[in-house]
Amino acid sequence: MARPGARFDPEINYYEVLNVPYTATRAEITRAYRTLMRAVHPDRAATAQERAKAEERAKLLNAAYAVLGKPEVRRDYDAAIRHRAIADALMQRYTGNVPGRPSPVMTRPPVSPQMVRAQRRASRSALLHFVVITVLFVAALVAVVLLASLLPQAVQALVG
Repeated sequence: MARPGARFDPEINYYEVLNVPYTATRAEITRAYRTLMRAVHPDRAATAQERAKAEERAKLLNAAYAVLGKPEVRRDYDAAIRHRAIADALMQRYTGNVPGRPSPVMTRPPVSPQMVRAQRRASRSALLHFVVITVLFVAALVAVVLLASLLPQAVQALVG
């Protein structure tokens, strides 16, 4: 996404848009722009839908030519592309993630309604087990305390 006030969007590969190599000269860029613009010009579209697509394509071609056709803007764009390529390579090296693709660790598989019901059932079952075990533990603790308090009296009754 282009930042406000930017002269270009570093997310878009303008070389691919114009179908020229990174080493293309200004004359090659101009020739490619004019050829593509003739092929996709909105005035050549027959229907409104085709015209809308052609207008979007023409806007993208104009943006690519505006960036690659000016040497100072192209230099800045190339620096941004190199910076992004290095950052992506470092990210891939240290995380194993391929840029532009979600991390397999961070993505969840789709959950079906049956899975949701099974998870809820398992949660209720776990809560019920927890409550039962807690009640049994408290009952056992009360029994031990009662036995401990009655033990001295039982010993005295047996001795005395």
